[in-house]
Amino acid sequence: MFGRYKINLSENITLHCLNIDEYSDRLKQYIEGNIHFIWNGDNEEIESTDDIRITKIELKNLINKKTPEQKIGIVSEFICHLYLRANKYEQHFLFRNLEEKGMKKGFDGLYLKNNDYYIYESKSSLETTAKASHNGNIGEAYNDLKKKIEGTNTTNDPWRNAYNHSCHRSINYNISISDTLKKLSKDYVQKKFSKIETYNIIPSSTLYLGSKYSKILNSDLKLKIELLTKKYKFKNINVICINKSSIKYFIDYLDE
Repeated sequence: MFGRYKINLSENITLHCLNIDEYSDRLKQYIEGNIHFIWNGDNEEIESTDDIRITKIELKNLINKKTPEQKIGIVSEFICHLYLRANKYEQHFLFRNLEEKGMKKGFDGLYLKNNDYYIYESKSSLETTAKASHNGNIGEAYNDLKKKIEGTNTTNDPWRNAYNHSCHRSINYNISISDTLKKLSKDYVQKKFSKIETYNIIPSSTLYLGSKYSKILNSDLKLKIELLTKKYKFKNINVICINKSSIKYFIDYLDE
């Protein structure tokens, strides 16, 4: 359903290649079963099918207010969240506050799997961006994570924002994550910053290709990501690269 090809580059480096053009019935059914929980949190009960319809309207209204760059960013992140959930990563944030004023995540996502938490950051490129590449986007996502974790950019405390989301009533509460995020926030305020090599990270890249859509050349990308990640420090890294034609099929789904 995701057109996925997964490559283990080493014990702690995994490359995920996704190829999404038109949306299959299977993919749309999977979105239908997850969109409400991605948007509202796993503890937000579905009282009727009308709740899913309302979620789709809210997401469509959010997208409609955004610039082209922001629109593709929202859709890219949603698809990644969908994919990670399909791979048993537990979501510990709300998607609904992604671009709104008020409570923000700080990071694009915080996940739990096998008692380890992972920090997610997404970058995407319009089809009109001639020099866009997965390597470039992954590099940008990694550097953003590094700046946030190591305190290079201290205009916003990402740990406090992640903590606020983790404590929301609609999220499956995990006391270990909550306590860790609270401590990291206190340290951040005191300029006691962490090092990225102690974290599990998930940088992602989405290329929108329009009429030039094609599937990822796995062998070519594998070599590039191997060379790129040799420069980086991390505990574990899951690199997600997506080739997508446009946001049209996602918007069509929301309108159904």
